[in-house]
Amino acid sequence: MMSFVRRVTIGAAVAACLSSGAAVAEDTFNFRVTSALSPNHGQWQGFFKPWMEKVEEESDGRISFTTFVSGELVKATNEPDALKQGIVQIAAPLLPTYDPALFPMSEVPMLPLAKSSPKIGSLALKALLESDVPLKDGKTFSELEYEANGLVAIPITISEEYSISTTGQRFETVEDVKSVTLRTPSRIHEMYAANVGINSITMPAFDLFDALSRGAVDGSFLFISDWTGYGFDELFKYTVTDVNLGHFASVMAVTEEQWNKLPEDLQKIMLGAADEQITEGAQLWVDRREKIMKETKAKGAEFVSVHDLPPEVSKLLMSGMEQTWFDYIAKLEEKGLPGTELARLWRDIVIEQGGDVPAAIHDL
Repeated sequence: MMSFVRRVTIGAAVAACLSSGAAVAEDTFNFRVTSALSPNHGQWQGFFKPWMEKVEEESDGRISFTTFVSGELVKATNEPDALKQGIVQIAAPLLPTYDPALFPMSEVPMLPLAKSSPKIGSLALKALLESDVPLKDGKTFSELEYEANGLVAIPITISEEYSISTTGQRFETVEDVKSVTLRTPSRIHEMYAANVGINSITMPAFDLFDALSRGAVDGSFLFISDWTGYGFDELFKYTVTDVNLGHFASVMAVTEEQWNKLPEDLQKIMLGAADEQITEGAQLWVDRREKIMKETKAKGAEFVSVHDLPPEVSKLLMSGMEQTWFDYIAKLEEKGLPGTELARLWRDIVIEQGGDVPAAIHDL
């Protein structure tokens, strides 16, 4: 398969051959990197920080980075404009899930799954970004989502699977489920919440701590291993696990113009280091989940498998999964986008990587 990133690499290689080899070899690059993540966030610790260290080392200092974390230079969701305006050269990460108007199909990894893990999800996202399967007008996922916006998207570690957590409200009856208000991170979670009768408010994770503290929401769809990145381990007291409500997907992004300025050998170093770090970053999520669950249990937090809930509650929470796929497909197709084709591609990729989808989606 040939991804957009790979095609751009080949184009740059041709350009490099036409240039003075000696001059190109001596080029150095210092990239300004913006991140909405805190320095303690799992994705920063598990992917971006070690990735930058690898790139600096393997490039013998020809690439270096000046980092701005916690949104100190560019606020979350403003990364596309900051890249195009040259304020920064790398978004670490770009958050397409929070900008469905610009990236309408990038929410697809948020669809509920029957089986997944951070490793499965990360490798599935990589395969999606590198897929050569045409979805519309002969164009691939990356061409439609990123090349169309003048961007190169580099695969990174995806999140752990989403669970449902509250500040203490327990799901012992159907009425309990329908009485809470939960923060949703995406349109897909809004659809799922509507399908099971949960009240929802959509907001970025960066705003959630304040909303929980004020009682504006009772909890959130969120993955456990991300709690300490925002201080949620202090607030969440009850969590329903094993619901596999999708993965939060983001990418590392540079402009196509910036990417094409890089010599081929430096492009290869950046891509190779990212490939190496994806599974290592996924393992960090697994390790953090275990540690957080152990520490919060000791402080009274409760973790309950969806399969151990009263049958009517479990049935309600599981029933919304399949319908959410169909709702998402319809939402895309209303806008003239290839909803069915994208859902089938994501389904096939997830299964190829060792995951699984809700039963009805096998027959999509």
